[in-house]
Amino acid sequence: MDVVIFIIRLLLTVLLYVFLGAVLFVLWRDLRVSTDVPAAIQERKAKLVVLNACDGLEPGTAFSLQPFTTLGRSAANAIVVPDTFASAEHALVSWRGGQWWLEDLGSRNGTQINDVLVTVPTVLGAGDVISIGQVRLKFQLSNDKSQISNTESRSHFEI
Repeated sequence: MDVVIFIIRLLLTVLLYVFLGAVLFVLWRDLRVSTDVPAAIQERKAKLVVLNACDGLEPGTAFSLQPFTTLGRSAANAIVVPDTFASAEHALVSWRGGQWWLEDLGSRNGTQINDVLVTVPTVLGAGDVISIGQVRLKFQLSNDKSQISNTESRSHFEI
């Protein structure tokens, strides 16, 4: 009887190690696949360039975009828009599904892309102009040839 219990324990131990090995193999394979993300899905570097502004912003100033970049009058935003027509938390630019999106965060005066009011999250294209109050910002991708020269790039913004 002791021999049978020993064999059952041995088989269960072997099965446990086989199961753990299979789990580790699946995790390793998924990790390897996730690091080989196609270039089309990886985050494309982009920036917002100030075209015209109010006090505190200079035309030509460039702001590098992070995967989640908030815009608004509050100092807590990644890009501070010192305009009385801007809400404290006015808009969000985010990287989702291989594209840059602009979303109005329920601002009182609204957000516009190319003079069209944004009511739902909208995909941004190279050269689009975002309007928040009197401030106009041009969306540019890293390989966009129409970039304004002599722009100042910032990784974290405080104006």
